[in-house]
Amino acid sequence: MNYPQIASRVLNTPLLLEPAYARVFFSALGSRLNIAELKDEQGAIDMGQKLRVDARTYNKTRTNAWGEEEVIFQVVDGIALLDVKGTLAHKSGYLKPYSGMTGYDGIINRAAMMFAEPDVKGVLMDMHTPGGEVSGCFDTADRLRQMSQQAGKPIWSLACDSACSAGMALASAADRRLITQTGYVGSVGVVMAHASYEDYLEQEGIKVTLIHSGAHKVDGNPYEDLPKEVLSRFQFDTDALRQQFAELVARNLGMTSEAVLATEAAVFRGQAAIEVGFADGLVNGHEAAAEFSEYLSSQGRVTTLGVNRMTGTNPTPTAEAAPPAQAAAAAPATVDNAAAASAERTRVQGILQHAEAAGRGKMAEHLAFNTDLAVEQAGALLAAAPKEQAANLDASTALDKLMAAEEQPNVTAAASGNDKPNKAQAIASAWNAATGVKA
Repeated sequence: MNYPQIASRVLNTPLLLEPAYARVFFSALGSRLNIAELKDEQGAIDMGQKLRVDARTYNKTRTNAWGEEEVIFQVVDGIALLDVKGTLAHKSGYLKPYSGMTGYDGIINRAAMMFAEPDVKGVLMDMHTPGGEVSGCFDTADRLRQMSQQAGKPIWSLACDSACSAGMALASAADRRLITQTGYVGSVGVVMAHASYEDYLEQEGIKVTLIHSGAHKVDGNPYEDLPKEVLSRFQFDTDALRQQFAELVARNLGMTSEAVLATEAAVFRGQAAIEVGFADGLVNGHEAAAEFSEYLSSQGRVTTLGVNRMTGTNPTPTAEAAPPAQAAAAAPATVDNAAAASAERTRVQGILQHAEAAGRGKMAEHLAFNTDLAVEQAGALLAAAPKEQAANLDASTALDKLMAAEEQPNVTAAASGNDKPNKAQAIASAWNAATGVKA
């Protein structure tokens, strides 16, 4: 009951509070300090605003092989928390994150349990991962979205504090992507490492003879430097996987693959991730489940999903409005709609007529109509993106040069049981089976 002491610590002194939270904080404290009216630069603050608290919480358990009760996942106010932590592995054999890694097999099995739980209204992927293996990644992203649609329950993701590379692929499957102010996402690219011990073995007087049948059987072996033709094929495979990765993210986020590729595998933190289209909203990580629950319980409220929209619990195209987390920090009640419409037209025209839009028409249209980027920000992305090229023009990128010289693979098409894999798919399949690839 030390209200005078509390007042001395929160009034007339600088605080490090997120603005929306500050409004709620002082609203809740107002009546205790006999404050009759609260205002900020946005106007009067509703004195009835409440602090978010976790509502009904329970743990879903099972009996393990030792007869002990083991927590499989937690449910907070109808939201099941799906932990995606550490390095992502194809088949870890564990249901939950273990020893610094999470298996795609565990993610799918836990998600299936969550969607089947009657009390679960939605699934929140709580992510802190730098990425991991390519094997199983894209299938897992597709399966998560499929399970969500079949169950009729939305799935959201939270970058708390990272969802990069393979983690970004999984996050893209979510209906809405939240990020903390220090969280970062992106890294839509592929990396492959080769270690050569040729010089070391020579110095040690060790000579390794590889006896093999098949010209490419020992491609990438560590006992010799990579021959140029092998390096070229590995580069081709890596570029093809990056293209497939970008198309997956672009399809799920409603972006163009050119816009995703233009990021050049960079990572984006907090607000920057929203501006580039990789996240939809900032949130305090401790309140993400509460925001999700509020959204599901507020029928008719509209939430912005980047270029996609959701209203109620069914994803459908609709008008745009502020998500629940931003309701407390909403704009003033009176808005000059005519001025806003004029400003938006000016922004769209500025992007479409930007000097860097020449030769990048499709990407310019996407940035103008499907994002809220300012003209300067859009111009910077356009400048970094490759220009659109006609089929008869010379290729400029390493991937284009390789593809121009050989039959172009359809790396995104799912092969049927009777189809023979094309060259790129055969290379990727053989190499992944032998060594695994990290993304």
